[in-house]
Amino acid sequence: MLLKGKNVVITGAGRGIGKAIALACAREGANLGLMARSLDELEHTKSEIENVNKDIKLTIVTANVMIYDQVEKAFKILYEELGMFNGIIANAGYSRMWTSHEFDSEKFIEIINTNVSGVFFTFKAAYPYMKADEKSDKSRFIITGSAAFTNPMPKFAAYTASKYAVVGLQESLAMEYKKENINFNMVLPTMVDTRLLRGKKAGDGNKPPNVLNPWDLEDYYLYLLSDDGNKTNNCLIFTSDFDEVKRLLNEAPDVNKRNWEVFKEYLEERAPKIYGNVRKLGTLVDFIIKGRVK
Repeated sequence: MLLKGKNVVITGAGRGIGKAIALACAREGANLGLMARSLDELEHTKSEIENVNKDIKLTIVTANVMIYDQVEKAFKILYEELGMFNGIIANAGYSRMWTSHEFDSEKFIEIINTNVSGVFFTFKAAYPYMKADEKSDKSRFIITGSAAFTNPMPKFAAYTASKYAVVGLQESLAMEYKKENINFNMVLPTMVDTRLLRGKKAGDGNKPPNVLNPWDLEDYYLYLLSDDGNKTNNCLIFTSDFDEVKRLLNEAPDVNKRNWEVFKEYLEERAPKIYGNVRKLGTLVDFIIKGRVK
């Protein structure tokens, strides 16, 4: 098990990406602290996790990431239940589609507060309890970003602005804490079959072919939390790049996909732009290859 005995906290864990990450971490042996606004959704996630792995510690707590006092209280409870945290996943997010000149001002602020202040509040509240005493096993702070960074979308002004902002926030945190044993990284998905994208239709089995399932993102979070990701810091993982890597891995002859060292030549020849985008994340490609071997 990749994460056996590690303590991982996930915000926005009641559904969607957060729930999928929680299930993946449970399968890999992590003890879990799950946070969301809805107790009903958390209870449902907890029930599913207990069917996956009954041997881990599992604590749920409600909090709104926009309200620092709630987040601070939640992390104190999770620390008392689990102990020091090995990984924090700032996953809670919010979006609305609206013509910009008609955008409801309060909703605009709510989106910014959830997606930006919520990440900051998560880090601030978690920091005292992050296990950062070992260089060979650093603490991990992972942000769920979005491909809206670098690819702005019309009528999503608040969401797009927030996803640009958290990239800057990560850059600042990584610089500020570079002498501490904490890694900061971000996963930037394209469209995912969640309520954020498809509302109540999410999970109905009728998603468009270009829309990812939440569990399609598991590799990236597990890698960042695992020993393989210990030296990865201040990276942006664009899932669209790695979707192409996975496609090429499926096509490559076995001799070309034993590991990153041999695959990178194949990748550079067939997709030089993708190679340029992922070459600093060869350990992640190796992680994906190992997963295929299993």
